[in-house]
Amino acid sequence: MRAQDNKKRKPSLLSKMILAANAFVIFGLAFGFLAAYIPPDRYWIFAFAGLAFPYLALLNVVFIFFWMAVWKKYFIISLIALLISWNQLAGFIQFNAIENPEEPVKSINVVSYNVRIFDRYNWKSKGISASAEEILKLTNKLKPDLLCIQEFHAGRKGKVDMGDSVSKYSGLKYKHIEYASYKGKTKAFGIATFSRWPIISSKIIHFDKNPVNFCIYNDIVCYGDTVRVFNIHLESIRLSQEDYLYVSELSNQAENKDLFSANSRKILSKFKHAFVARAPQSRVVAAQIGKSPYPVIVCGDFNDTPSSYTYRQMSHGLIDSFKESGRGFGQTYAGIFPSFRIDYILHDPALTATGFKRIRVPLSDHFPVTTRISLPEKAVTE
Repeated sequence: MRAQDNKKRKPSLLSKMILAANAFVIFGLAFGFLAAYIPPDRYWIFAFAGLAFPYLALLNVVFIFFWMAVWKKYFIISLIALLISWNQLAGFIQFNAIENPEEPVKSINVVSYNVRIFDRYNWKSKGISASAEEILKLTNKLKPDLLCIQEFHAGRKGKVDMGDSVSKYSGLKYKHIEYASYKGKTKAFGIATFSRWPIISSKIIHFDKNPVNFCIYNDIVCYGDTVRVFNIHLESIRLSQEDYLYVSELSNQAENKDLFSANSRKILSKFKHAFVARAPQSRVVAAQIGKSPYPVIVCGDFNDTPSSYTYRQMSHGLIDSFKESGRGFGQTYAGIFPSFRIDYILHDPALTATGFKRIRVPLSDHFPVTTRISLPEKAVTE
């Protein structure tokens, strides 16, 4: 009888295969977890695991339910892996309760938005496009006190001034706009910060070998105190329309092995380049954030996910407003991939954020994010 019982308890081949698959997923999750700690400019392979991190976490959840359904204790391994990874997982999904707090009198309504150069390539001969007009209307509807725009566009010389238009629609009088400059020429696109309160100091942080992406920061006096606002646009992946077409028709491309291999290598190479480039960029900006004599608010398009090295560098010592008061999935990129949260509003621990929202409007390839940041009472002198 005992021999028969032992025979029955012996794991089947299917169970062994499922357990091996579970181990492989946990191993991948560990690599994804380490992606936040290992600089991609030293070991870039971990950055790809970081990109797959939320999918690997989801597979672990599936394994947990499977092992529980068949009454096996193996689910404990996946559960422990998820608990260890929870802080990074919290960057992708949040379960904060819905709150309707009274709006603090001394607070800042912050909006960060990558507007994709206001849909410039679809502008009419004598005016802007319908999408650009809707973006301007949205800046009025959101009623920001502080508006950080990435991929800003100056407009059309002599016809459309987008800086003045944003000020008009948003009601924000003060602004700092910086444009990309390379080969001795200033381009019409860049970064812009608009404020309800006076900007008393403005600086720009350039990145080596990249004149297109950069960071600006401003000291703004509000309610009698000064905060330093960082507006950031880190290295883009620079996927072309052909790349997106390839991804959308992946099943057809796979039939042609040579084309599939060439296109895959091309896209992976672009991701690798962006991972590697963002590492030193994030370190440079993080160093400046750490030197701020004032409480900081950090807004921007990091072009990287919450499981990345970039995010860990940028958020070190700061509070993520999505984790603090957001709900649901935090996806901010509207394209095919990376279809995750890559736009952020971070803040100094001395400040408090409430009511984080992602505004799901199809006007750009990014969704705007907004939150209300309150100043501490001790910092208010008025």
